Amino acid sequence: MASVESQKPDCPVCHQADQVKTLQAAYASGVERAAPPDMPTKHVSMMTFISIGIVLIGVCVILILILIGGLENNFPFVAQLALAVVTILCILTTLGLSYYAFQRVVRGDTEASEQYPAWDEAMETWRSLYYCSRDDVVFDPKANKTLSNDQLAVIRASGQPKGEVQSALARQH
Repeated sequence: MASVESQKPDCPVCHQADQVKTLQAAYASGVERAAPPDMPTKHVSMMTFISIGIVLIGVCVILILILIGGLENNFPFVAQLALAVVTILCILTTLGLSYYAFQRVVRGDTEASEQYPAWDEAMETWRSLYYCSRDDVVFDPKANKTLSNDQLAVIRASGQPKGEVQSALARQH
């Protein structure tokens, strides 16, 4: 069985393999620029919809209590009917808001999942790279070339939307 040391490629700078490790091992040992590409996510805020729904349900509870109390006190029929209609409208509005909010979440998940193939490709590229701690370089053993911080930033951001790739490159300068 071949040893792990013999499987490591030589560093293109120092031409030795004794300080070479995978990017995953380098990141685990504290090399921040060897971080893997971020998994695509989409954050969709639902707090506004939840807050509005809570208020509407609170209004429904108050209206139902008034309606129940009004039944015992011979509340006029028109007022009872108005309370019942407003209560039903509040319930339907809350249901509509929750449907809309969940549709936004589903749309956000769909947008994120469309970026998974690019992220998988970036992860495959990241897994094939190595780090030499002697020379503090990241290199591609297939091309036998070192990668700059800008090239690493492009790999890290390649699973993200195009605007985020450009902002990641701008942060590097």
